[in-house]
Amino acid sequence: MNKTYLPFFFLMISLFACTHSEMSPDQSMSFNNNPSVRKGHLISFQEKPGWFVPNGVANIDSTVLYNDQKSLRLVNTPQDTTKINQIYYWFNTEMIEGDSIIFSGKFRYKKADSTTIYFGIQQLKIDSEPENTGTDLEKRSGDSEWEDFTVKAAMSSTTTGICFFGFTTGDIELWISGWQAEIDKKPIGSQIGLVPKAESDNGFYIGSTIVLPKPSAQMLDNLEVLCKVWGFLKYYHPEVCRGNYNWDYELFRVLPQIANASDKIQRSRLLSEWIDRYGKITEVQPYTIDDPGLYSRIIDLSWINDREMFDDKLISKLNTIRDAKRSQKFNYYIIPYQLYSQGSFDREKGYPNITWQDQGFRILTLFKLWNAMEYCFPYVDMTDKPWHSLIKEFLPKFVTPGSKADYELAINELAACIDDSHGFVNIPYSDLDKTILKRKNDSYHIPVTLMESKSGDIVVRDTRTYEMERGDIIRSVNGETVEEFIERFKPYIPASNHSGLVRNVIPWLLRTDTNIMNVTCIRNGKEVQLELKNFGLNKRRKPHELSEMKYPEDYNPEAKGIAYINVTSMDAPLITEIIQKNKKAKGIILDMRKYPGMSAFGTLSPLLYPTPQEFMWFSYNEKAAPGNYKLTFKSKVGIDNPDYFKGKVAILVNEGTQSHGEFSAMAYRKAPQSAIIGSITAGADGNVGHFYLPGNTRFNYTALGAYYPNWGICQRKGIHIDIEVRPTNEEIRNGQDVWMEKAIEYILK
Repeated sequence: MNKTYLPFFFLMISLFACTHSEMSPDQSMSFNNNPSVRKGHLISFQEKPGWFVPNGVANIDSTVLYNDQKSLRLVNTPQDTTKINQIYYWFNTEMIEGDSIIFSGKFRYKKADSTTIYFGIQQLKIDSEPENTGTDLEKRSGDSEWEDFTVKAAMSSTTTGICFFGFTTGDIELWISGWQAEIDKKPIGSQIGLVPKAESDNGFYIGSTIVLPKPSAQMLDNLEVLCKVWGFLKYYHPEVCRGNYNWDYELFRVLPQIANASDKIQRSRLLSEWIDRYGKITEVQPYTIDDPGLYSRIIDLSWINDREMFDDKLISKLNTIRDAKRSQKFNYYIIPYQLYSQGSFDREKGYPNITWQDQGFRILTLFKLWNAMEYCFPYVDMTDKPWHSLIKEFLPKFVTPGSKADYELAINELAACIDDSHGFVNIPYSDLDKTILKRKNDSYHIPVTLMESKSGDIVVRDTRTYEMERGDIIRSVNGETVEEFIERFKPYIPASNHSGLVRNVIPWLLRTDTNIMNVTCIRNGKEVQLELKNFGLNKRRKPHELSEMKYPEDYNPEAKGIAYINVTSMDAPLITEIIQKNKKAKGIILDMRKYPGMSAFGTLSPLLYPTPQEFMWFSYNEKAAPGNYKLTFKSKVGIDNPDYFKGKVAILVNEGTQSHGEFSAMAYRKAPQSAIIGSITAGADGNVGHFYLPGNTRFNYTALGAYYPNWGICQRKGIHIDIEVRPTNEEIRNGQDVWMEKAIEYILK
């Protein structure tokens, strides 16, 4: 799912005219050095400062100059009937505090025809809607010489980035030049490229040098406590939050002493002395939650008062850190959720040159992963295993693994404990082929497609080999039952629910590393023993002769007055054409059983509803109080449209419906006559976040909370199903698409 806070320039902008003030010369937005001008929108708040053109055609002009300065020419895209042009300069301000913003520049135009021109400041905030301030220059016609504009705005304490923009509606040929911007009277050029101190610490880049003795029970207890304290300081100590310390390396500087502490008393003293290194906290504010109803998750920090773990002096220091004043918009180690093809979160270093034998980095890997989920995963309280219990369970696997393969398997096992279908681990150059997970890469496989039936059996849905028939019910493979197979892999496969687990695992069921496979199945009510050897060399193009598989078009929905839209394969123009051509249809079937194309949602949204409809709440990790997920915005779909589609809308879903698919299905369900038809979805909604662990291991997970209004749960549960459908064994054997059958029945009744 992708819900963005990217720049969207509303026509209804709060505008006011401002007087011009002289600004310091700054070359940040100059065109003299031929800066790159990117077509499209900003895709990440982590982008470097630069130019973007979402609408219109832009080019740097060296012939039309202002005071010997090059200009940028912006004209309408010929095929754009809206005649909207947009240009903006993006500037990241998450590390910049300020009170005032001033933006000014020059512009001129030709061939304007009652064209409206805006220039303005858009303050972007990850946790709320953009704030716009601009100048309304009235409608213009004809040609002009160079003119001035100036915009002033108060800077919000939560402004993460600013877009200095120009926006036109109507025919025009526009030139801009000499743009200048200041924050608190300081040119933005003087504030570009601020580098946190943490990034200059290279003390352990080639290795931690940590070698602990054989761990005793006391050492493991010390490490468990250190893991929690280290993570708490990472996300809550104001000096660490500002990026003043490389917190990975700070762990290495203290780990040996604390790991070897003889008891709680010595451990508390060492932890207390460690905290003192980072200075006295002078600014505090009470740590309170004013309205718990605005939060989907409130982190439990009660453990910092546990006298079984800490002495009173240390407890007092931990409470002061909890109450410390922190920035509302910048916390160096908070993992952001991802927007489209956003790049990596590079503040969590991957350390590609560190080997698995480095004990310090292995311990760091456990500490990083556990704490990232504790403070940056909105659903950590929904895991099957209590998250707080896992440090103790996994410490031996990270401190003293038997081999590289054992260590890498432990990473996968801990990652799977988040119970999230967005979860994914990629370890480069791994030894996982020496573990249970080698099965997914085994060379030989039977060319069939499997699915889970209504009764929970794993059944052949489609086959390209003569040895197996559609409808064969798999009972065992090489003596291992299907149930045993799934349970054996379950600890290592991130999945929100059983349907997601089965979806992820069954492609491996009929794989092997040998040239023979013994399969027991039920065919036509009888048990059949198959000894398979050719592994698809004897392929056929069509399924078995009993019956052909039925595809949606085989049900001829159009003849029944029903339109069919496959949101995965159909592009925006085709979807629009189908809707417009079928305005009087009895219904539309939206097939959401695979990941949808990104253009489908924007295309369908204006067509299905008479008025805007609220369908989802999002919660975002508070940067001043990590682990607290607060209501960020209430997402709506649709526009005021009396000509909306008035027939029934059938939305088909299954375990392949995940993330943006679930988000979209929840939105389409707000159509006046609609129903979600199918089976449990993947249960992973909300944007993905990702970061790196030592060894350049990439880890993905759900980083943005997504809910039905009033905090209705869809994570793990999947979206609400109105009409449950899952094929029986016989229906699979017959090649039926029971989703299509039920959708047609729903629309026609």
